[in-house]
Amino acid sequence: MSTIITSTLYSPHLKLDWNYDIYLPDQVNSQQKYPLLLMLHGLYGNHTNFLDTNRIDSKSILDNLMRNAKKKIIVAFIDGFNSFYINSLYGFKMETAIMQDLLPYLIQQYPISTNIGIGGISMGGYGASRLVLKYPQIFSAAFLISPAVWNIKHIPQFIHNSIHTFQDEQNSWSENFYNKIYPTTYLSPISNKVNFYIESSKTDDVVPIKDVIYFAQKVSSNQNHVQLTTDSFGAHAWNYWQKAIVPAYTWMIEQLEQKKGVIN
Repeated sequence: MSTIITSTLYSPHLKLDWNYDIYLPDQVNSQQKYPLLLMLHGLYGNHTNFLDTNRIDSKSILDNLMRNAKKKIIVAFIDGFNSFYINSLYGFKMETAIMQDLLPYLIQQYPISTNIGIGGISMGGYGASRLVLKYPQIFSAAFLISPAVWNIKHIPQFIHNSIHTFQDEQNSWSENFYNKIYPTTYLSPISNKVNFYIESSKTDDVVPIKDVIYFAQKVSSNQNHVQLTTDSFGAHAWNYWQKAIVPAYTWMIEQLEQKKGVIN
């Protein structure tokens, strides 16, 4: 039977005890190494979102997919707060914490190989897209569901008003900082080795589908392999993500069997 472990690690970069959940598949052999999928939640969420049966019952979904595929991966669900998974100038150094605190800790604690993927929903999709392109030597693949890859002109007012992750010395929201670290900044001949699965809805009223399509096209122009699905149903909400997560998990399980990164 698969297991969900809820635990914490101390993060020197965040300066706090950091919550996470980890999914271990059925009959894990401690002498064997398994691929890892790092899962990033959306804005106002936390590490439990993907394990909440009223939202996404990842344990049951992963159990079924791995049983059918006869393949096993380990999945870590982390707490990203409202960080967008970046190093904020005046807030959490979340990117550094993930790369220097979390990943080495997980690899030490669990039977994890150098085969690592990353996935996320909404804000987590933004974070996954950025980290996979910036660290292609670590991550081999990413799936993005309703990713918050806004064109600067389409960012909702509530984000400007309530989120200070992208602030600078003068502004609570800095367009210059947002553009400077936008995920496609990291497109390169090195990052074109990572593969993407992207799914979003044409009826999403938070992240315009044209922004998602433009992002996918930009990544494709770097010679990355991108599988893009645009649905005609669903909103920026859990009842849509419940459906979209299944093909995304399926895709990632197959990807992690094929590609390997390198942990230095």
